[in-house]
Amino acid sequence: MEYPALRWHRIEAFENNWKHFGSISRYPKFFKDELGRVFLSGTITGGVPQDGEAERSRICYLPEGFRPLYATHFAVASSSRNEDGAKAVPAILVVRPDGELFAKNYDPGWMSFDGAVFFTTED
Repeated sequence: MEYPALRWHRIEAFENNWKHFGSISRYPKFFKDELGRVFLSGTITGGVPQDGEAERSRICYLPEGFRPLYATHFAVASSSRNEDGAKAVPAILVVRPDGELFAKNYDPGWMSFDGAVFFTTED
């Protein structure tokens, strides 16, 4: 599949039960500008841990051309549910050079991609 730059692309192939949070939030997507920066946006929910990795959950893979040169970590907004209702908790969003996008130290209530930006080049 081809993904032209300068256009938002929806993330369609989720893994580990992740999905779009719902109609009150932006659909998860990515965009690359003319400077080689990739922007992530949207909100997801429902993820479960990967087999054998309790605190890690793969969300998806970004296509070639939209991947960082080095592993990139972001502190992102997320929420959990408990007996007192929803509460804000930080989560870690990681993007690897092979395109893997995964969550660490997360709660599956919801997690936002908004504000995550990384470079695909060193120039």
